[in-house]
Amino acid sequence: MKKSTLLSLSLSLIMTFGFNIANAQDDAGSNQALMDGSGSFITTLNQKSQKAIGSPYLYENFTIAKISATPTEVYNIRYNAYTDEVEVKVSDDKVQNFNKSISNVVITFIADDLKLTPLNYINSNDGVQRGYFVPLTENNEKVKLFSKKQVVFYKAKPAVTGYDKDKPAEFKNVSDSYFISIQDAYARELPKKKKDLAKLFPKHSKEVLSFIKKNRIKTSREEDLIQLTNYVNTL
Repeated sequence: MKKSTLLSLSLSLIMTFGFNIANAQDDAGSNQALMDGSGSFITTLNQKSQKAIGSPYLYENFTIAKISATPTEVYNIRYNAYTDEVEVKVSDDKVQNFNKSISNVVITFIADDLKLTPLNYINSNDGVQRGYFVPLTENNEKVKLFSKKQVVFYKAKPAVTGYDKDKPAEFKNVSDSYFISIQDAYARELPKKKKDLAKLFPKHSKEVLSFIKKNRIKTSREEDLIQLTNYVNTL
């Protein structure tokens, strides 16, 4: 079997057959949806009409990455942190979304070894969602910690007075948020308050709170949260 055929088979296993066109990208530019012979939707973004400053992407350009489901292959991938979609470049004019419904898969960007994995999580506004997270602890632990990359889109604002300036539409990176999964349950965002964080572990809340105070754990600092999670896994 030719390598191109193998690659097509690999892609057919991991690519989604539906491509959602993001509303914010419609605001910032123009998307043209096309349908190929297999019935999957392909999208092409007209970069010339992209008027927003900043970028929705973690990396602006496609970069080499590996997918654990097909470990012998490499792919051109980029992560749209605004739409929370991983895009795979199939050819020069075709891009497809990775199928995030696949479980236990890890996407690794080779340049910096950054890893993304899709998870079910609880969104306080929309209920159960599926999205991409950066694993920060070992996969075999009972308590797992994740960070989530975030990009916010701000619409253009016209000047209110003659002294003001128009504000262009903008994609802006914001601080990572942190999520925890206990016994492989849906991931939940970590509380900012230390007492609320300790309550996530009712059988050991006193020990956890004591550890937080003794080690001056800050809920906004990634290395502190990793230290805390590693401790909880010893209880």
